[in-house]
This record gives sequence, C-alpha cells and structure tokens, in this order.
Amino acid sequence: MHTINSIQQVLDKYPNARISITPTPIYNLSRLSSHLGCSVYIMREDLTGFAIGGNKNRKLDYLIGDALQKRADTLITTKASSFSRNAAAAGKVFGLEVHVILVGDESEQNSNSQALFHQFGTILHYASGNSAEDITAEYDRIIGDLRNQEKAVYELHPGGSDSIGSLGYINAFDQIIQYSKNSGIHFNKIIHSTGSTATQVGLLLGQCISEYDTTIIGMAASQKADVQKERIRELALATAQMLEIPFDDSKIVVDDRFIGPGYAIQSEEGENATNLFALQEGVLLDSVYTGKAAAGLIHYAMNEMFSENENVLFIHTGGNSGLFY
Repeated sequence: MHTINSIQQVLDKYPNARISITPTPIYNLSRLSSHLGCSVYIMREDLTGFAIGGNKNRKLDYLIGDALQKRADTLITTKASSFSRNAAAAGKVFGLEVHVILVGDESEQNSNSQALFHQFGTILHYASGNSAEDITAEYDRIIGDLRNQEKAVYELHPGGSDSIGSLGYINAFDQIIQYSKNSGIHFNKIIHSTGSTATQVGLLLGQCISEYDTTIIGMAASQKADVQKERIRELALATAQMLEIPFDDSKIVVDDRFIGPGYAIQSEEGENATNLFALQEGVLLDSVYTGKAAAGLIHYAMNEMFSENENVLFIHTGGNSGLFY
C-alpha cells in the first residue's frame, strides 16, 4: 500500500512554478444534495486564482516550471482557448515571449479574447484556412522562424495536455486525498468534464499512485467515448512511463451522453444544470464544459446511479464561455 505522501514523492523532481493558488475550496453543496437526494461536494478549480482561473492553471504550474528549467525564452501554442489565454498571462509574468496561432482571420476572432491577449502582450498569428493542416503549416513556419532568430522555444500542447501538464492533476488528486484524510469524508465518485485529457489523466494517475478507492467519471465535452478513452489511455501510459509508475487502464470511465449538439454548443440538459447550480448554490457553470458535466451528475443522481450513502465530488474545472466563445 502506498503512503499518503507518495504522490508528492513522485512529483518532487518536477519544477512547479506555483501559478495556482491552492488548495482550492472543497465543500458540501447542501441544498443541491437535498434536491438530488445524494451527498454532492464540489472542488472549486475555477478559483485557482491566476488570470481567468480554471483547471488550466494546474497544468501551467508544471509546464512553466519545465520551460524555465529548460531556459526557454519563448512559448508557442495554438487556438484561442482558456489554456492559451492563461498561458499568455503566465508567459508575461515569467518574462517569456508568447506566440499563439489562431484559426481564421483577425476579423473572425472573439473581441473579448483578442483584448485579453493584447493586454498580456501576446504575439498573435492567424492561419487563414480552417483546417488542421492550415494550423500545422503556419505553426511549422513560425516555429522555424523563431528558431532561426535563436529563440529558445518551448512548445505548449493545446490544452496543456502532455505528460508534464498532466502532473497538475496528479497534484490536485493529492489535495483530494488530504481533504479526505482530514475530514473523514471518502469520495466514492469523482465527476468532471473531460476534453483535452490531461485533467482526467492526472486524476487517474493520482488514484493509481495512492490506491484511493474511487471511480473517476469523465463527462466528455466533445469526443465520443471510445475516442476519448483511447486518447486518455495513450497520454496516461506515456506519463506513467515518464514517472515510472504502473497504470491500470481499466479505470478509465468516459460518458459521452451529455455533449448535446456539439462542442461549445449549448444543450438543454446543460442549461438546466447550469440554472440548477446557480439557483441552489450560487455556483456559476459554463455551457461548454462544466454545465454539461453537471448535467451528467444530475442524470446519475435522478436515475439512482449513486447509492444513498455515497459521497460524490464534482470538480468545477472553470469556464468562461459567455465571454470568450
């Protein structure tokens, strides 16, 4: 049996830039619990306290730490996302030049997102086409130009979803364990939105290291379950190999029934869940990630998929869809 401290022992050799303000609050949603007839807790990862907050800051803790250790002076990533916006802020704070490649012309971009990038001094590039090939071609051209200028470039995967980024949610899982240890509350189920995969990968690896007995359920934000499970498995195995720890892929659970019409498109169930969380608890969710994950949680509760004595932890990963999508 691994010790409670073994997660930190695994993570100790990886530099942490400590962007996130942690531990984030974990508490019982008493009114929602009464409404649903089961015990629901929330982990407020929307309150990580840097830039626009959310789960991406946990990933940037280790990605920026790694970039600084490798003496990078330039960051590059793609897409206008919560990750790239937070990366833009982190780069500026740590004295790094940040380049972000966006799909489409400048006139097609969300004005709030553009304003935030400009506030952080981000250098924006536009891939005029709309295909993955267009982005890749522009990315390769820009990174080649930067290296020709003798820039020390550190590449950030979209969403921060690589083995280094995954460390952030191994660390977050340690916070869950510490909360359980101190409160005596064991979480039988952990529910969150799964998109670019590093959040779920980190949670799963934290579970494998600690042997904490729970079921981690990823509510898919965009991909069908079989595709998402394979993406999670690949990154989890790569990260486990880097850390020299075992990984049990039978623990991967993904539910794709709450995507609705598609990624970043509102669903009726998601909007109902968002309204319920707001009215019962004053907790604001978004329609892209957390609202749809909450719809899954509510469905499970209303269909007696949680037993009466179980504790369920909902991880609020953040989201600002009303402003930036």
